Formats: sequence, C-alpha cells, structure tokens
Amino acid sequence: MIITASDFFSRSAEALLQAEEDAFFSAIRNGNNTFKRTHRARFADLDEELIRAAKEGRRSPREVLDVGISSGTTTLDLQAALTAAGLRPRITGTDLALHASLVPLGGGASALVGPEGHLLQLEVAGRSVRPWRRRLDWLTGMWVGRPLLVRWAMARLGHASERRPVMLVSPRLREDRSIEVVEDNILCRRKEFTGRFDMIRAANILNRDYFGSDQLRAALDNLRSYLSGPGALLLIVRSHNDGSNHGTLFQLREGGRLDVRQRFGDGSEVEELAMQG
Repeated sequence: MIITASDFFSRSAEALLQAEEDAFFSAIRNGNNTFKRTHRARFADLDEELIRAAKEGRRSPREVLDVGISSGTTTLDLQAALTAAGLRPRITGTDLALHASLVPLGGGASALVGPEGHLLQLEVAGRSVRPWRRRLDWLTGMWVGRPLLVRWAMARLGHASERRPVMLVSPRLREDRSIEVVEDNILCRRKEFTGRFDMIRAANILNRDYFGSDQLRAALDNLRSYLSGPGALLLIVRSHNDGSNHGTLFQLREGGRLDVRQRFGDGSEVEELAMQG
C-alpha cells in the first residue's frame, strides 16, 4: 500500500523506508503525463564511469548539474559517489515539477496538488488513491468510482482556504543543505547557468517520447551552453523497462563541439542531435 502524502511529508528521513519513498514517487503522475519513478542506485554503474572520466580530465569538477532529478534519490547517490572518490563539487539539481500543496478537503480527505491545480494524489479515509486511471480499474470497478472521486475533489479544491506547500523530493534531499534544488524547464535557457558546470547529467528526460526534434535541439543547446569549457562532461542516459541504462557520455571540445567519449548499452537516442551543434 502506498503511503499518503500527509504521512510522507510528516516523516523525517530516518522514519521513512527507501521502499516507501520509491513507491510514493512512482505513483505520482505529473501534469505532462510523466511519472516521478525512481529508485536508489539506479545509475550506480554510470556514476562510476562519469567520475572516472572526470578524474582523468583537466581539473576536478567544481560544479555539477543534475537535470530532471525527479525525487532527487539518484542525485544523492551521485553526491555519495563523488564524495567517496574524494571529489566535493557543488551540486545543483533541477526538475520541472518540484513544488506542490497539501490541501484538506474536509471529512478527513485531502489532496496533493501540483502548482497548476493538477491532482497528484488523493487521500480518503487514511488511504492513498491515484487520481489517474489504470488498466486494473476495468477489473476492480474503479473506472467508474475514480472519475467521480476526482470530480468531487476538484469541486472541493475550489473552496479550499488552507494549503500547505511541500517539495516533491526525498526528505533526505530536503534536509541536505549542500545540494541546491531549482525548479527549471530544460527548454528555457537559464542565464545564471551559462558556462558554469564542469559535469552535467541528464537522466530519463531527453528522449523522443517527451519531446520533438526541435525541442530536443533546444534542450541540448541549453545544456551545451551550461558547460564550463573544453573538457567538461555531459552524460545523457535513459533507463529501459528492463532496468538497463543506455546513454552517451559527451565531452566538450574547442569551438563548442560535443564529441562522444563513451557509450553505455545502445547509447543515447539523441546522440546524433547532440553532435550537430
């Protein structure tokens, strides 16, 4: 059973099992129909290779950008791996959807709501309820009950006066002051990131299921502009349903060109676009 948002956001990091955290985020579907699915040690093998490449570079990384952090679990993994390798760069984690609100609906019910009013989770009688349909609903009868519950919740939200702001990240990340967390749209260039980062990881975000070719080019141009200079590293990776990771590690050359340094699995599906800039 997935824990409720009110329970999740009332616990400290020590009082929350990793399995509970992973299940909670995996059941959240954002307004753009993407999920916050993640789990610890998801990119452990790639983190080792990324760190090895960084240590072979012109200098130790001073600034690291982790793009599309979801709950931030794998950002904490990367931080731990860097520390174990004797590296202590400043880490910035970004994601499109980091802020939400807990809203009491009355009668012991509540809702976890995104910034644009999108329902992320409902709590009814102390149980968590997904506001989105699943195939299983056709067997359980929830294909009728779930939309009715959602309509009731939306009507109640229109009259709610109390809202508790929360951050959609791991409590371990919320309590870690050494990592800066920024809400960011990868399609919009951020001036303060320009030329700043020696290492960038973009995991499970740059793929053709989410973006068209023009959007991918814009996102890749933005990430390229954030790299600090020749020798800086950019890792683009995607996890497949079987748990395998496929990606490409690029290195910035003179003139702003990205060259392939290393491939993992089948490589990144946007590798060709990345090298066109």
